[in-house]
Amino acid sequence: MLEQAPKDFLTGFFLRDSLGGFLENLIIESNLKKKIFSIALIDLDRFKKFNDRFGHPFGDEVLKYATSTLRLTFHNEQCYFFRFGGDEFIAVFPEKEPQEILRLFKRCNYNMLHRHFLYANKLYKVTISCGIASFPSDGFSQEKLLERIDEAMYFSKRHGRNLTTLAGRIGYLKAWRLFLLFSCIFIIFFAILILYPSVSRKILEPTVGHITGFKVITRQVKPKNLDMLILKNGFVFEGRIIGETSDKVILNLYFEKGEGSVVFSRSEIEKIRYGSLTSPE
Repeated sequence: MLEQAPKDFLTGFFLRDSLGGFLENLIIESNLKKKIFSIALIDLDRFKKFNDRFGHPFGDEVLKYATSTLRLTFHNEQCYFFRFGGDEFIAVFPEKEPQEILRLFKRCNYNMLHRHFLYANKLYKVTISCGIASFPSDGFSQEKLLERIDEAMYFSKRHGRNLTTLAGRIGYLKAWRLFLLFSCIFIIFFAILILYPSVSRKILEPTVGHITGFKVITRQVKPKNLDMLILKNGFVFEGRIIGETSDKVILNLYFEKGEGSVVFSRSEIEKIRYGSLTSPE
């Protein structure tokens, strides 16, 4: 029986060697009784940095602190803890729904965040990242369940640590984060268009290929009372209308170091505002 299995001397959790047989028996029993169970992978955040910076004795005390917090959080629940690796632990919860386990691990995350680790009269913040899977919805074999909790735990790591993730919701969470990303890009893009019209015009219409007949002649003084062409694409051109036909408008543009004539098609013109020296036909 599992209660007689050897335990890790440091944490008091069952050794990894006992996990395989326990899961196989639990899968068989759950299949026969049509019951579910949940399994969680717990990993200490930045544990290697603790060891490298403060030494292995400090790391051992961190492990004791983390496992004691797990026991305190789950002391009223039927669960079995295994030391899976150096700073990785597996918890098995017979007949427990994953949503219920998620709620308990959120409480554990909160407890660890607010119950700082005390060592040599100094307080340190230690957090954990967790992944949860459920039989049979996330897998029918222990290999598949271990694969799913590993995937869920690393999802928690990549998205901020001190998190718990359900394996069954990873696809939804990825899609939601992608939606938020594109929503932010969409909002920023249209904020630029609204707040900076000159920029938006360049984005919407980066080239003005329809401008033809341009020539530069020397001119230093820009005249007053100029005519204005407002195009349908939002561009505005100011100059002197020097010729109009039923389908064309010729506009003389003035620049700091010269001027030039441009031919516009009436189909692209939204509105013409005439200056005082020019009157419409």
